[in-house]
Amino acid sequence: MRGVRQGLAVFGAVALTGCGSVSEPTSPRLTVTEPELSVSGVARRDVAGERVTGRATIILPAFGNALEFYHLEAIRHRDGRVTGEFREFSQQMGGQRIRAHVVCFTVSGDSARLAAQIDETDVPFGPVGSYVVWSVVDNGKRKGSAPDQTTDIFFGGTAAQAQFHCDTGFNLAPFFSLIRGNLRVRHP
Repeated sequence: MRGVRQGLAVFGAVALTGCGSVSEPTSPRLTVTEPELSVSGVARRDVAGERVTGRATIILPAFGNALEFYHLEAIRHRDGRVTGEFREFSQQMGGQRIRAHVVCFTVSGDSARLAAQIDETDVPFGPVGSYVVWSVVDNGKRKGSAPDQTTDIFFGGTAAQAQFHCDTGFNLAPFFSLIRGNLRVRHP
């Protein structure tokens, strides 16, 4: 598993380094073929049906059009437990990456509010043990559907702030349309 994590971290760094600068927001040169996370080892009968999964690539105009990529899997089990993983790679501020485990999420229609606790990081303002929060909108996959949307990732929160975001929600606007990827918000 350690080798897989190191390989994914190297892959993410290579993919982002090879992108160069983005001058045309509609045609970035980011190609990511990171393997899908799966619920392997989790029996279907154990999953309550509520999930937020997928990957997202967005452009952050406030950070010189830096690309941000993340991969996410959040699952609510029948007993109420939440499991899942979140990995983020970003070009902002000279490059950053985190790996975190999802601690809570709330689904409301086709939207979700999420929080995760950081397990690995190279972000000085997001130390191990702190929390990140963000929100997503699944606009569907039908022909002519608008792209899915996500907020940027907000660092440095506490457990109480993470739970507040899942329960009530912070206004994390703006939402950014995905330039690549697909986010799936599923509820029973």
